Amino acid sequence: MSLKIISLKRTYSSDYDNILYDFYIPVLSESVEYYRLAGFFSSTSLAIAARGILGLIKNGGIMRIIVCPRLTKEDLNVIVEAQENPEKYIEMKMLKELDQLEDAFIQDHVLALGWMVANNKLQIKVAILYNERGVPLSYDEIQASGIFHQKVGILKDKAGNIVTFSGSINETAFAWTKNIEEFKVFRSWIPTEVDYVCFLQEKIPHFCKDFSPGTGGEFFC
Repeated sequence: MSLKIISLKRTYSSDYDNILYDFYIPVLSESVEYYRLAGFFSSTSLAIAARGILGLIKNGGIMRIIVCPRLTKEDLNVIVEAQENPEKYIEMKMLKELDQLEDAFIQDHVLALGWMVANNKLQIKVAILYNERGVPLSYDEIQASGIFHQKVGILKDKAGNIVTFSGSINETAFAWTKNIEEFKVFRSWIPTEVDYVCFLQEKIPHFCKDFSPGTGGEFFC
């Protein structure tokens, strides 16, 4: 289990790469930590990357995501319910065996989202924007003033090797499979790329400082 075994390119573009199968699923499968800053997130991304997510879970790994406050109502409801009633998802018969996860994620990505939150495999935080008086902005105000729209991913394996990516892509199925997307990739074991890895890593402590074990899918301001 090592990110070093994957033949990675410096740049991926959906114009000529299959970014889901050439990059996303392979790096997830070899990772134990996945930090993500994205403008948008949808549980559909769990379904299309089920094989990679399964690898991350089998490795004892965890995903931590910070997104703009524009979740679907269905996803938002299940995130809250999984925190308040985790036993409902922890005891789900369909997910008792890890080998059943891939099919389960594909068949019902919303339940898969609940299972990951309830089992502390996925931590989600929503970036709330405020005005100068400390009042949260409405969606229309956010659209007018500028949304939280950074798109950075950092993956780490058990040996501490790191792969980062930065570009146009959000954490949704549509982004990974339909949109025209492009992103740059940097690896910690390549001397000429270390500075870029460190630069992107500096973003994670700033945005993810409130993540701690057992917090589940808390929201933050």
